[in-house]
Amino acid sequence: MVRISIIAVLWMLVAACFAGSPVSPPAVTPPDACGDKAPVVTRGTLELTSEADPVILARRVLEIPVPDFSGHGLIDEIERVLRMIRSRWPEMAEVNARPIWVPGRLILSLEPSLFEAVSVSLPEEGASAPFCTGQPEFDALNAAVGLHAVEVLPFEYTRVIVIGFDPHEHVYSAGASYEKIEGVIYARPEPLLGDGPDIEMLWSGGKWYAVFRRAWGDCPSGCIFSELHFFIEREGEVERVDPERAARIEEFARILAERGWRERPERQ
Repeated sequence: MVRISIIAVLWMLVAACFAGSPVSPPAVTPPDACGDKAPVVTRGTLELTSEADPVILARRVLEIPVPDFSGHGLIDEIERVLRMIRSRWPEMAEVNARPIWVPGRLILSLEPSLFEAVSVSLPEEGASAPFCTGQPEFDALNAAVGLHAVEVLPFEYTRVIVIGFDPHEHVYSAGASYEKIEGVIYARPEPLLGDGPDIEMLWSGGKWYAVFRRAWGDCPSGCIFSELHFFIEREGEVERVDPERAARIEEFARILAERGWRERPERQ
């Protein structure tokens, strides 16, 4: 069974409205045109990639420059704070960070010539082989991001593919790089559909502000119920903050506003 992202299908249908007539496919480019730099790619449905909570949260925190931390130092710092919270309040171990988009995955809409070059250069469905289109900039970027999988969405008059690459690559930066290449109309992250428990953290004034969101009740369609738990960490000390006081703290208000979170208890 072929898995097709709902988001990808919507973009694909919009693109179809403006698609021109099919073009003749170009000649197949032999993999050795890329030398030994052609990535080995599997053609077919992409599998979901899981990431640890500190990695997911560090990527979010880095969306806004944090002068005190960078790279693995930030990941280690977030892991330390999560470990402290979960050690004192073990029930928080049941709440995990949820990525906003699927790591290491982009939805690409391509011009006819590049789409055809991609299509004829891929192996058979389910097979793996060196992947080289003969488009130098496109091939070089594929190698640089660690491309390992390509899914061609099977709809006539649409030229949309989903690519899988190294999940450690920043998906927005990778998308921006692909959009600079001739023949790429857009390159967008694939949002993670549905809802679920989550964690958000904010570094401000030498303190970590953390919100753990427990959520349940038909989460694939949007969780019906949720409860919020608030924590402040500073210099190795963690404080749990009750919701009434948290409502008066600017950092917590900012987190809730940005994520659109509010408590929805099961019983009023």
